[in-house]
Amino acid sequence: MGAWETVKIAIVRRKLLANQIPKDSECPLEDWMKLKVMATCKKNKELMETIGSHDLNDISRRDFEEYQMFMFRGQMSHAEKNSPFYREHFKKAGIRPEDIRTYEDLQKVPFTLPSDLAKEPMHFAALSRSKTAREFSTTGTTGTRKIIGYTLKDLVSKIDIIAAALKGIGMTSGDCLHIMFPAVSAWDPSLLLAGACKIAGYRSSNCSSSDIKEQMNVMKENRSTFIIGLPSFIYRVTSLMGKDTDLNTLGVKKIISTSEPLSESMRSTLEDAWGCKVLDVWGMTEFGLACAIECNEQDHLHTDEANLLFEVIDPDTGMHVPSGEVGELVVSSLTAEATPIIRYRTKDIVAMYDPPCPCGSRFNRKLKKPAGRMDLQFKVGLGYKIYPLLFDEALFSNPEVIDYQVRIEKEGFKDVLTFEVESSSRDESLVQRIVSAVSGIMEIKDGIADDLIDTPRVVFIDVGSIEYSAKAKKITDMR
Repeated sequence: MGAWETVKIAIVRRKLLANQIPKDSECPLEDWMKLKVMATCKKNKELMETIGSHDLNDISRRDFEEYQMFMFRGQMSHAEKNSPFYREHFKKAGIRPEDIRTYEDLQKVPFTLPSDLAKEPMHFAALSRSKTAREFSTTGTTGTRKIIGYTLKDLVSKIDIIAAALKGIGMTSGDCLHIMFPAVSAWDPSLLLAGACKIAGYRSSNCSSSDIKEQMNVMKENRSTFIIGLPSFIYRVTSLMGKDTDLNTLGVKKIISTSEPLSESMRSTLEDAWGCKVLDVWGMTEFGLACAIECNEQDHLHTDEANLLFEVIDPDTGMHVPSGEVGELVVSSLTAEATPIIRYRTKDIVAMYDPPCPCGSRFNRKLKKPAGRMDLQFKVGLGYKIYPLLFDEALFSNPEVIDYQVRIEKEGFKDVLTFEVESSSRDESLVQRIVSAVSGIMEIKDGIADDLIDTPRVVFIDVGSIEYSAKAKKITDMR
């Protein structure tokens, strides 16, 4: 590392609120959010007058909601003034930042759709490209390319929350985070993760190869103690390497699953194989990493409410649903400089829960692990909605299953689901277990009872015949 780079890292490190979290903190992520509120109050007299002066232990949920509304109005003003898209978007709706005083007032603000961002990404920019430090692009699960810009301040903010989240799950200066993202990923999150580790004082190892032996070699060489990556790829590594290596002996303390849904059956298999907890993370390229992460209680995901505002709506009416009720997740940036995004419909099916949490968190709302995506749903039988996570739970409860794909076809008036299962086993009992598990899914069970879905079929394929691909399309509708 050169002298100039060392100086830059030292400067950024001093700016990180994550490094100000008390060493004896029981809830580092929530304490980081408190520090964010306090730092914002010092710079904004209006917010200070609204919630008053507080120490770290006095900030309440009500104070935090006042902070969020204040920041939301500020983000709206920034977007209205500088973003061509939002200038026109708000004008058409006849809405101004000062109209938003409460959580319910958010419903007056028009939604931003993924298609809006894909169609005119540069119209979202609130700063010139000369002031943008980096751009990330993603095709997500839809295949439609979107571009998100980050200023240096935006990047430091993301690094800060990542550092706080890593501290929250128990990472210390002696640990090493292995970043397990194959190069086929839609974008390269390893850049932010490696940067966050370097600035926060953690070690990291990084392997972008889809070769599982190479992944294991890099981990062993660096004595990695934490892993982060796509659950489907970590599962693949576990299934194929676990036969020859006792993964429990590698000293991995935590596995962090991100960028794809994590089924509970897959989590159970991974925890048994590695001898550690597997924590889930939710995030989008549109909003950066560490948008929400499980604590060690594994009781839903703690949300980054300092930088983001989360809502859950009825996808048909667009109105808020009560706490704990399932709906579509809507997210707004609160601190973005380069690409502010207001009331973005994510298509993720979730629920939000009010505090507290058994971990000791007092005011931070939690996100139920997404059950699926509206744009990845398919209808079978009498309109029953199915999505990949349903089948992940059923198939990955069998350790012999490495991966699978599903074809939906029509024979007469019945829907036929054929599962192409990648496995070294050809055991008829495995076929029966898969058929039984899939047939027990309520949506499939009801369709079979209605005589509109045929008994699921299983076809075995050779190990390696499914080429690994991040966020691969699991279900193909051929009707």
